[in-house]
Amino acid sequence: MAKSSAAPAAGRLKQLCCMGLGREAITPALLVELRALVPNRTSLVYYIDENHKRVGGYSDNPETVHTSELYLTEFFGRRGRELGGAFPDAVHTQFGVHDYADALRTIDVDWKDFVRSDFYNLIYREHRSHWFMRLMVRGDGGRGRALGNVTLYRGPNEPPWSLEEKQRLAALEPFFAIALKEESKSDVPLVDGGRSGLIVADVTGKPIYFSNDGLHLLHLVTRPRETVDTVFAPSNVLPAPLLQLCRNLVQVFSGDPFAASPSFYHRNIWGGFTFRAQWLEGSDNASGLIGITVSHQEPLQVRMMRNIQHLPLSRRQSEVCLLMANGTSNEAIAEQLGISKHTAIAHGRWIYNKLDVHNRAELVSKLLAA
Repeated sequence: MAKSSAAPAAGRLKQLCCMGLGREAITPALLVELRALVPNRTSLVYYIDENHKRVGGYSDNPETVHTSELYLTEFFGRRGRELGGAFPDAVHTQFGVHDYADALRTIDVDWKDFVRSDFYNLIYREHRSHWFMRLMVRGDGGRGRALGNVTLYRGPNEPPWSLEEKQRLAALEPFFAIALKEESKSDVPLVDGGRSGLIVADVTGKPIYFSNDGLHLLHLVTRPRETVDTVFAPSNVLPAPLLQLCRNLVQVFSGDPFAASPSFYHRNIWGGFTFRAQWLEGSDNASGLIGITVSHQEPLQVRMMRNIQHLPLSRRQSEVCLLMANGTSNEAIAEQLGISKHTAIAHGRWIYNKLDVHNRAELVSKLLAA
């Protein structure tokens, strides 16, 4: 991988970890940057509490939604079924990065046996994963309690992990330890994240179709902290608020003067979610289909950081730009980046000139519109 693509991604990943927004708020963006550093087909993060229990997680592959319930109910923590090492065991025994060979070696399981197992064929094969590599993230310089884990996957036709890639992932542990320590805050400003999905239902509210993003976003709304204790609702029934949206839409077009708006907003640790119901193809009769769109809001700081990479700024200017947009003083920028206050001010002037803005308010507007 070219250094020119790795260095900016590494810088953005480290900035995300140090924003203080909490783990859920930044995990989706973290995995995007991680893919540029260690190429992978899909990745996931699990969060671990003080009692060494899994307390939720996130996968960047919408297809894992179909297997998460099966994994938690049939395989999680069962050494004989979760080949590669039962996760609760790994929380206590794994330090640093283990790839597939390391993990199977610890439990004396042959790779050929692994790919013939139910676990591989019902979980891995379902979302076209094959090779895996896992970093157990720990505090206190990598020797403390487990805070979470980061697992990367590649497909069967892709190369296994190299020693350099294992070292690259291991080097990020101190930053992941900062990111995974605390849950997301509920009071950070949110903006449109540019991600949306679709759910199609009949007039009774029975789901007929989910786009990948629609199902993934609904999963984050209904199962924000998915654990082994999660009670899984039937997949063929929409949550009560979405059923109500369908009823509201029917009432609106039936002329009910007291009909409520067919929209619903929800906020949780994963951000904000707006659901809107409308008739598909303009149909408003009893046999029509209802389309429910869901759009996602993410933290303002994450959106600005992602947009900065599309602007004509150097790596250092991008770092200064984000700090300026977040309201950081020139003195604090200098301290954080290890530069003089004079240099920080000079970078700010260059940024204003390049982006044709005159103050920090205009800078924020420019970043959101990028």
